[in-house]
Amino acid sequence: MKMINTALSGLNASMAALQTMANNTTNGMTPGYSCQQVIFSSVGGGAYGAGTGVMVEGVRRISDQYQVAQLWRTSSDVGFAQVQDSYFGNIEQVFGAEGNNISNGLDQLFAAMNSALEQPNEIAYRQAVLNEANGMAQRFNSIAEGISAQQQQIEGQLGASVSEVNTLLKNIAGFNKEISSTQASGTPPASLLDARDAAIDELAGLMDIRVVTDSQGLVNISLAQGQPLLSGTTHATLQNTTDVANPDKSVLAIKFGDASFPLDQKAGGSLGSLIDYRDTSLTESKAFIDELASTMADEINGVLAGGTDLNGNPVTEPLFIYEASNPSGSLRINKNLKPEMLAFGKDGTPGDNANLKELIALADKEFTFTYLGTTASMGDAFASKVGQLGSSARQADMNKDTAMALQKEAQTQWAATSGVNLDEEGANLIIYQQAYQANARVIATADQLFQSLLSSFK
Repeated sequence: MKMINTALSGLNASMAALQTMANNTTNGMTPGYSCQQVIFSSVGGGAYGAGTGVMVEGVRRISDQYQVAQLWRTSSDVGFAQVQDSYFGNIEQVFGAEGNNISNGLDQLFAAMNSALEQPNEIAYRQAVLNEANGMAQRFNSIAEGISAQQQQIEGQLGASVSEVNTLLKNIAGFNKEISSTQASGTPPASLLDARDAAIDELAGLMDIRVVTDSQGLVNISLAQGQPLLSGTTHATLQNTTDVANPDKSVLAIKFGDASFPLDQKAGGSLGSLIDYRDTSLTESKAFIDELASTMADEINGVLAGGTDLNGNPVTEPLFIYEASNPSGSLRINKNLKPEMLAFGKDGTPGDNANLKELIALADKEFTFTYLGTTASMGDAFASKVGQLGSSARQADMNKDTAMALQKEAQTQWAATSGVNLDEEGANLIIYQQAYQANARVIATADQLFQSLLSSFK
């Protein structure tokens, strides 16, 4: 009987190993699945140290937490870099589109003015100036619409990210609770630990987090700056409210118990990247295009206010009109201003173009643009902004490629330790099948010996 029991233990151990190997092979392509390994130990031992079989102590999940933490860190970096790359690439296209090119529009506007120099009394030339002025307003409006579209898209993504973070924190807290309840009965199921790691990885893509595992195997999560997100089974809640000072902008905060912490671009990940881009580059781009629009409108309107129309009368109607709170988005030409009302002259005499010359001189006049940090003509200022955005877009693209390369390296290192090696599993299949067959033969042989022994007493 001892021989049969020993072989039976080997048979059961081989079957457990085959089942684990089958599970590894089946999930070999499942993202985040950690390879599992059966743990064997020898049973008993006689006077001479001989064992009486083999026992399956459990299934071990192969995982290196340092490598897992590296994966989470690279997920945060990739989340941040991808958002930056996407939005910088888009805003570069908004400013760089041919139909939105302010520099070209200014060239065409001043070219129309130059054409009117010789015959400032001709209505056709005056109408051409109005047409180009209208085109300028449309260029500014188009850029403003592109910026507004980005603003709305960012706010939508922030709202979705807040909901996703809250769901993930709730789920991870739930995994912690399940893991805690299974500690009393033994090692938590490997699938539960994999699911928790996968949820943390998703969270890491949204925020730059720090994860600490306590002595009970529960994870505690905080932001890189220290704000708590999860402690055992208690999780924080992200809140998204409207900015009182700017209704188009949301304000994010972390609520943990009775405490509340503001959330800004330092949150990292894709969520922090959205805030960073919105509050820096997008805000600066909006401020610059508004400053350029108001500068152009005010300067041209100012020169026109000092001249006379075709009939020698002073002009009180401005060419450009805009709302002070939204210059580029609301810029338009004054529909009440007719071609003959354009103040091209100074003294009202026929053919006078003195004021028109002052208008044309604005093409080369330099202005200080606060939100560009330079002094330049209006056309050069816009060209400089386009170049600045192009440089930022290229840098963001390189940062994304670098972050993704580092993530791939981290994934490779993780796979070398925790991933399923199908070649190794194939070799194990042969070993465990042979062990199973060998133990089965031992049982069959023992049965034959036992039957032979019984037949000898007949």
